[in-house]
Amino acid sequence: MSSMWSEYTIGGVKIYFPYKAYPSQLAMMNSILRGLNSKQHCLLESPTGSGKSLALLCSALAWQQSLSGKPADEGVSEKAEVQLSCCCACHSKDFTNNDMNQGTSRHFNYPSTPPSERNGTSSTCQDSPEKTTLAAKLSAKKQASIYRDENDDFQVEKKRIRPLETTQQIRKRHCFGTEVHNLDAKVDSGKTVKLNSPLEKINSFSPQKPPGHCSRCCCSTKQGNSQESSNTIKKDHTGKSKIPKIYFGTRTHKQIAQITRELRRTAYSGVPMTILSSRDHTCVHPEVVGNFNRNEKCMELLDGKNGKSCYFYHGVHKISDQHTLQTFQGMCKAWDIEELVSLGKKLKACPYYTARELIQDADIIFCPYNYLLDAQIRESMDLNLKEQVVILDEAHNIEDCARESASYSVTEVQLRFARDELDSMVNNNIRKKDHEPLRAVCCSLINWLEANAEYLVERDYESACKIWSGNEMLLTLHKMGITTATFPILQGHFSAVLQKEEKISPIYGKEEAREVPVISASTQIMLKGLFMVLDYLFRQNSRFADDYKIAIQQTYSWTNQIDISDKNGLLVLPKNKKRSRQKTAVHVLNFWCLNPAVAFSDINGKVQTIVLTSGTLSPMKSFSSELGVTFTIQLEANHIIKNSQVWVGTIGSGPKGRNLCATFQNTETFEFQDEVGALLLSVCQTVSQGILCFLPSYKLLEKLKERWLSTGLWHNLELVKTVIVEPQGGEKTNFDELLQVYYDAIKYKGEKDGALLVAVCRGKVSEGLDFSDDNARAVITIGIPFPNVKDLQVELKRQYNDHHSKLRGLLPGRQWYEIQAYRALNQALGRTF
Repeated sequence: MSSMWSEYTIGGVKIYFPYKAYPSQLAMMNSILRGLNSKQHCLLESPTGSGKSLALLCSALAWQQSLSGKPADEGVSEKAEVQLSCCCACHSKDFTNNDMNQGTSRHFNYPSTPPSERNGTSSTCQDSPEKTTLAAKLSAKKQASIYRDENDDFQVEKKRIRPLETTQQIRKRHCFGTEVHNLDAKVDSGKTVKLNSPLEKINSFSPQKPPGHCSRCCCSTKQGNSQESSNTIKKDHTGKSKIPKIYFGTRTHKQIAQITRELRRTAYSGVPMTILSSRDHTCVHPEVVGNFNRNEKCMELLDGKNGKSCYFYHGVHKISDQHTLQTFQGMCKAWDIEELVSLGKKLKACPYYTARELIQDADIIFCPYNYLLDAQIRESMDLNLKEQVVILDEAHNIEDCARESASYSVTEVQLRFARDELDSMVNNNIRKKDHEPLRAVCCSLINWLEANAEYLVERDYESACKIWSGNEMLLTLHKMGITTATFPILQGHFSAVLQKEEKISPIYGKEEAREVPVISASTQIMLKGLFMVLDYLFRQNSRFADDYKIAIQQTYSWTNQIDISDKNGLLVLPKNKKRSRQKTAVHVLNFWCLNPAVAFSDINGKVQTIVLTSGTLSPMKSFSSELGVTFTIQLEANHIIKNSQVWVGTIGSGPKGRNLCATFQNTETFEFQDEVGALLLSVCQTVSQGILCFLPSYKLLEKLKERWLSTGLWHNLELVKTVIVEPQGGEKTNFDELLQVYYDAIKYKGEKDGALLVAVCRGKVSEGLDFSDDNARAVITIGIPFPNVKDLQVELKRQYNDHHSKLRGLLPGRQWYEIQAYRALNQALGRTF
């Protein structure tokens, strides 16, 4: 078996690689293992197409598995699934209490056995404990009806008075208003465990029973599930995880799919895993999928409103076990979201909540990296990154993502809606003491917006703004009564109004709970975002206040004029007039974070190791200063492609000899547009198969397409190749279908010679997707994708960097601006490798 893999030992860790590793991959694995072994942070640049993702996966997972072979005195011991002999109490006299609590993930085994062999023999002695999550409880309740009625649709019993919920049930219900979900803790059957923090929620249960039948061998299956099984999170006597989980973040779900395909090629394909995603990607309920707001519709079904429930959610237990999931027909050991969705549809089990149930037993968790940086998502999912390993691939965009995660914008309309809803709660005497302070916050912000709307400074056509520093905003908040002392009290009120039940006087000696109306999901989300940025502003004696800019922006939107009804309720249009549209001013309150280190401060110092990788990280020093993280281990690896295999050059003039200078002024002229079109046609006639063409913006793409359609050049392009244009926004399925059309046009040669894909830098096509071999025989970029210099956030960020460049070592504003452009350019060019 070992002959199937190339074997390397680096830093004392044995790594099985699917082929002979390139020098750049060996350098990557060496740097990663140095960081993991020494608990230091890594900043690693390896050119696009050099196999860095494979090196990341193999080295990190090999290191994780190697921890099971370390001596017991280091706090980590090995628990193999297939052992030569069992040392449990029923088979050995020397078994001790301490041995019962030692263990790692089910796929860890003796280092001498290749992982592929272990994966093939691990199912015979697997213990499968019964889940005690909410999904499992609901499923258990449903089992009796299955024998009577095969229909999965069933009605939820609706009671106004019912027994008080456990703490974890309450916390889980609170998170239904957000995009992600709070997972149940595993608790012993029939017991209620009081949980005070997300960490305790995961690690609070530790059995204190005398030695008995263990989970190391098949004898455990004969004794039920009374003992802690091998599926339980690995922990020592202090309650901390022994084996760190690996959180693998990348930019998009499309990139995650590519990573899981890479994982399938490795000897570690059987590792317990999960993929976190949104309902847009994983919800399969027909009523929710067709709904505009999937989150709110899902909440309605979970709450059992209108007598309906989500039968997919109640089937989560069917596929929420790691080993069971990988044994289903059609499921790869290293599965992707599409496979999970297909299986969920087939078995009527919710893929969205299944993925979250799988977190507890997973050793590697894949997700978009905003799931790890965004404080709201981490809290609502109970993601505890303490002493875990965080790997962020394609991290050249991490600065922008971190700033966005610590920023928030709210419209005046949203504030008014929240105020009216809170006002209704107060007037109906529903938790009046908690809703009144929250209503006061909304009223104060609305009054402040109205008072300052008169002093906005005009910037562009039909847009105006006014800007405050973070410290100036703190003074404004102080006048509203929101201070460092009062803000925690407001947080307490907000936490209280989210509870859907409240205690009532004991009935027949038993404490009961009563359902209480709560604010809508939209108001909850708005207040959570607002409280998040206020928390950053007040945190650590307002340490981050200088990193924020607060802006009121005014734009205009066109809306249909309100229809007038007569006394009979019929619509009446003015005589001789069509239904008109009216222009309405829109005010937005923005809390913009200009320092990505604010969001990174939540995880820096808590995680064991942070690994940032990309093909375009240079200049490296900017990441350390921008993120506030010391990257002790840095690497700039060489490419694996020889110079003779690629040609890179710039073209200054087109076929007709006209200069090609893609400045804003030149791109507006017909001469430039026609010359670029003639050049593109010439390349398409010369280069066979697939060609990618990247433009700086969607605006220029539309201009060129419109011009080429009018001149007939677009028709000439279509005679040579199948022409496909990247859509702006749109559904994921539409984008996937367009990509498939592109691939098919190249794979199945017809009258045309391949395909031309016209896309935009920083778009879906330009970053993270692989166009190997015939799929991209040439890449053309027109212009340099500089950020919009007139964008207010770009302007403020440049000013911020100029102000802090000397003190904090940030790149000056102009250099930062140029680097953003060239990183995006290099990402686009790298699609051909």
